[in-house]
Amino acid sequence: MFKKLTAGDNKYFFKIFRFARPYAFRYALSQLMYSAQGFVFPFAMALLSGNIMAAVVAENSDMVVSAIINFAIIVGVFFVLLGAGIYNNIITIEKIMMNIKRELFRKFTKSGIEDAAVAHSGEGIAAINTDADTARGVFGQPLTEVVNCALGIIGSSIVIFAVDWRLGTGAFAVGIISFIMQHRFTKPLAKIGKDRLEVNADAVKTASNIFSGAMVMRAYNMQSRALIMFDTDNKRLKLLDFKRGFIEMWRGVFTTLQGWMSLAVTFALGGWLVATDRLEFYMLMIVLGMFETLVSSIGRIGRTYADLQVPIAGAKRVFSILDKGTYGQETDISEEKLPTGFNLSIQNLDFAYRGATSNALSGISLNINENEMVAFVGESGSGKSTLLRSIIGMYERSDFGMELGGASFNEMSAKSWRRKFAYVDQSCKLFDMSVGENISMGLRGNASNALITAAAKRAAAHDFIVGLDGGYDAPCGEKGATLSGGQKQRIAIARALLKGSQVLVFDEATAALDADSENYVMETINSLRSDHTILITTHNLKSIIAADRIVVMDKGQIAEIGKHDELIERKGLYYELFTQDRGTEQDRETIPLP
Repeated sequence: MFKKLTAGDNKYFFKIFRFARPYAFRYALSQLMYSAQGFVFPFAMALLSGNIMAAVVAENSDMVVSAIINFAIIVGVFFVLLGAGIYNNIITIEKIMMNIKRELFRKFTKSGIEDAAVAHSGEGIAAINTDADTARGVFGQPLTEVVNCALGIIGSSIVIFAVDWRLGTGAFAVGIISFIMQHRFTKPLAKIGKDRLEVNADAVKTASNIFSGAMVMRAYNMQSRALIMFDTDNKRLKLLDFKRGFIEMWRGVFTTLQGWMSLAVTFALGGWLVATDRLEFYMLMIVLGMFETLVSSIGRIGRTYADLQVPIAGAKRVFSILDKGTYGQETDISEEKLPTGFNLSIQNLDFAYRGATSNALSGISLNINENEMVAFVGESGSGKSTLLRSIIGMYERSDFGMELGGASFNEMSAKSWRRKFAYVDQSCKLFDMSVGENISMGLRGNASNALITAAAKRAAAHDFIVGLDGGYDAPCGEKGATLSGGQKQRIAIARALLKGSQVLVFDEATAALDADSENYVMETINSLRSDHTILITTHNLKSIIAADRIVVMDKGQIAEIGKHDELIERKGLYYELFTQDRGTEQDRETIPLP
């Protein structure tokens, strides 16, 4: 029986309760207090009715007063406990939900970079908001109903069978029929609930795509097409809601029939017992309320089981993310070996992306000295960016043969390894917060205004920042929408400098900039060479002529290494790339280098 209850999607009902373990006692107590209404109030009403009827028969007014006082005491105590139970229930569930959402968020942030790259932002938003909130029902009203019904069944059964076993048998028979009728709606409602969550997630993804691509949407006059895409998801949701409404209609009809059936059986069987002197009339009045409680409680269990299918579907989607095995998931190492310097050594590094049939990098061996500027060049797809991301620890692999200052990549956690590197790419992601806050993101903990300003000055960003409306408190907007490309890059460089890492990594940091902005950024980068190791990739080869070494990449392998003049003299791949670059960009002035 238990295996059947925990089979299929039902297992997620029990699985999600692991988040309730820290609050197990408080949660269980609040559920009992909250759910006691399923028995206490009907019992108090039945007791009051029976006592009053007995007093009427005995023509004793004192018994009436006594019955009312007893009823008031029971109801008063009950409502105090009920209020405390409701409050504790709400607070406990909110704490549980906070832990679930935190675990989901942590899962996304701890995932390997390959998982993060392919995951849609809409999936994360839907999981943390819609799916988690839907799973809330596992801890909330449906479960409360189950406990409520269980208490109602136990309490009313004791009372009814104590009065007359025939009434108890009749109540159970009607209740089981009601349960079977309600249970018939479980599967279709579960499927609709599951489908609705999936369609809602698709709708969130569609909206996310439209909002993030606002510029392209307007440039190509795609507003009507975007509206059609959004309407398509909404129509699917509407159709599912219509189906659910149709099923709920019939479920309501059967619930009403169950209530009528309960009353009919109670009066028929109870009336016969009274008429044949097998039962006192006032006892029938007591049983009448408890009979309805027993029958409805058994039937409501079937209804509640159906209602639980939607929260269970939400829990399943939550665990589809939490249980997902990540490729390159970040791990922690208890005893780390920390580097004693910043010489970087790479030996026979191979790397393949998930699902790829061939390596993106093959046999990479390279030594980079402290305070050396090394440029990585090559055609698109040659492996430049993949190599840089591998170097800074974005892809965690046990077979990466890398050492930094004598410490192996495998002897350090990904976090510790990446603390030694500061990374700036062409997208230079800025957050929807102030300029100062974006710069301070480079430092763990709070950064003083003095440190932020110093980093901005070193990145040649201070002058334009103070000219903004609000200065360092000026908002950047989503993705830095209020700033130019060059301004965003210099803020990103300031953030990298504030991190305090010895090795600065620039991955196509000037690719999206115009010539003037590129000049500013490259001047800034070159000013950092005296006290930083700099690794840079670029398609504008003129900008890295003065690099200490140039690594030429081709099809995931190192084709050439040397200084600019040496590589030009060899007339190999670098010579071809440089000639092409100079031929297609003759109007560009050579970027000043020290």
